[in-house]
Amino acid sequence: MKAAVITQFGPPEVLQIQERQTPVPRTEEVLVKVKAIGLNFADVMARIGVYPAIPDPPFVPGIEFSGVITAIGKEVHNVKNGDRVWGFSKQGAYAEFVCVPSTMVQPLPKKLDFQHAVAIGVTSLTAYHALVKLANVQKKERVLIHAAAGGVGIAAIQIAKHLGAEIFATVGSTEKMEIAREQGAHVVINYSREKFADIIRKKTDGEGVDVILDSVGGRVMKEGWKLLAPMGRYVLFGFAAAIGERGVNKFKAAREAVAMPIIFPATLASRNIGLFGFNLYFLAHKTVYFRAAWGKIMDWHAKGIIKPVIGKVFTFDRIAEAQAYLQNRMSIGKVVVVL
Repeated sequence: MKAAVITQFGPPEVLQIQERQTPVPRTEEVLVKVKAIGLNFADVMARIGVYPAIPDPPFVPGIEFSGVITAIGKEVHNVKNGDRVWGFSKQGAYAEFVCVPSTMVQPLPKKLDFQHAVAIGVTSLTAYHALVKLANVQKKERVLIHAAAGGVGIAAIQIAKHLGAEIFATVGSTEKMEIAREQGAHVVINYSREKFADIIRKKTDGEGVDVILDSVGGRVMKEGWKLLAPMGRYVLFGFAAAIGERGVNKFKAAREAVAMPIIFPATLASRNIGLFGFNLYFLAHKTVYFRAAWGKIMDWHAKGIIKPVIGKVFTFDRIAEAQAYLQNRMSIGKVVVVL
């Protein structure tokens, strides 16, 4: 089979197409013929070598895929050969075939195609976990979503809108501002031209916001942390501020790390605020929870609440180019690779 292999940690060109042996499913695994791959920023960080718990090169990266089951292990009973599925893998999805535990795949509704399945999966599960499970967003609460024109950002706007929140969104261009508005954000801020904290204070009469979703970190978190209203919840799930166009900018990463707010437990109590952090990669064993979350997301998709936006589609032979496109912050919505 063909697979995209990280030959060494580094820029996009270290990702090379090679021939590899097709895996054979173990007792509780399924073999999936991959039809589409969903690119995530975690894939970029794995290629650079800063993502936790990844193997040493050479290895096949990729955590999100959709396709058709072609073989099952002896102890697999929840799916069968021929089933169309979306799946999550702890690396290995950048290939024509991938083996995963059967608990890591979810069936696809008949009307959901492979490309839109990977445009929904990780992005919507991330937004759901942040807004519903952790932040427990309530009607009329104010929610600030950073990087709001990306895959997770758009899913978060759609879910927050469904929950009845007032949505503040930050993006990096005029084009992305229009996307955020179209999705339902009430206040959209171009952070490349405006200071989002000043605008939010003005729009809220100094009260701030109830929930913040932050995949950027660094100085963005420093400014956002001050915006939390009493009973506010800050949800941090990334540190994109440290990543440049080619890789980790050590000077920039250090500067952004130093800019992060110093948080003392006593301050949380006196301000009546909370901080959450998460990485879905390390929650993959929570299969019962994610099966229920997937069911809710599929229900919302059927009702038109969640509508995935595919910003750009690449063919498998251009997967290194696709990663560069994602890393350079050019993307709107989800970047998808098709086989």
